[in-house]
Amino acid sequence: MPSRRWAERLSTAIRSDLEEPMPSRPPPTVERRSLGETGRWISAVTISVEPPMAAPPSADERTITLLRKARTCGVITFDVSRARYPPRAERLIAKAFPSEDPELTVIVGRSVEGLVREDPSWEGTSGPDEDITQLLRDSLGHSRSRLAPVPISIVEWDPGRTGVSATQAVPSLSPFADERHPDVLWSLRLTPPSDELPEMPPSSLYSSDFSLLETEPVRRFEAEERSGSKHMLLARNPFADGRLDGSRLAATGFPGSPGEAPLDVRRMHEDFDPVLRLGFLTVGRRRTLAQAALSFVLSWSWVATTVLPLPAPERMDEVLGYAACPPISPEEFSKLGFVK
Repeated sequence: MPSRRWAERLSTAIRSDLEEPMPSRPPPTVERRSLGETGRWISAVTISVEPPMAAPPSADERTITLLRKARTCGVITFDVSRARYPPRAERLIAKAFPSEDPELTVIVGRSVEGLVREDPSWEGTSGPDEDITQLLRDSLGHSRSRLAPVPISIVEWDPGRTGVSATQAVPSLSPFADERHPDVLWSLRLTPPSDELPEMPPSSLYSSDFSLLETEPVRRFEAEERSGSKHMLLARNPFADGRLDGSRLAATGFPGSPGEAPLDVRRMHEDFDPVLRLGFLTVGRRRTLAQAALSFVLSWSWVATTVLPLPAPERMDEVLGYAACPPISPEEFSKLGFVK
């Protein structure tokens, strides 16, 4: 069992309460960010929708209520690209927003593996561009039907295990996008480690994990920005698999209770020792670690949005109210190893 002192330090670092609780009214307002020269706007925070495959109506109603609450807080961008059951997620978004709302948009994901699962009759993973394009036409058409009236704004392409890159697949979709849905943008999912960004047209969108514990995108995108590039990033996993908002710790049952399996102490230290080193960001309880995590990710000009799970009701104002807390100072950036 990890030491009690270690546990207390960790609990202090990731507590979700503030010295002065955030006012309940008015609700926090999430800022909008421009997608460069496209003329499109999305919210700085994107909420991912991940419903279980089968759930009682009460669970769906709860999710719908939370999605609408996020909308009142300024969230206009929702994501289903990594949902285990995208059709269910899409239908829930449509139920949450049944009326036309010109500001709302959705990010969906596509890959060769996913297209094959949708249409097992397709025999190859390296067929002609026309074959991939037709599969994508059909697949995105199904998503549009389920999401209506909420439109798709971004399609994230994942090269996956097939290695079919965006330079092979996405350019083949340009006629499709221009012909029927000129507002649809394409994003390429990055799979680290990689020294350079894959070759893409100027001002492209990329998608990658980015957090206080996964800072590799800073090196990549700062270098691109210095070279004059206008690439932008959809920053995923800002809470580092729940380590920065406390949800991973809650899931472990730490520090343990009767009937639980023994904790893997070495794994606990591997997971949370890096979190302890971030404790200076929450000194004085001016901000929670979750708020600091979002402030850090969104402080970079090349970040278009950060994608996070739907917050629990009791944490909605805390998480979406990150902008009301003090920004990370130059001194704190220095402690993190960056110059701002």
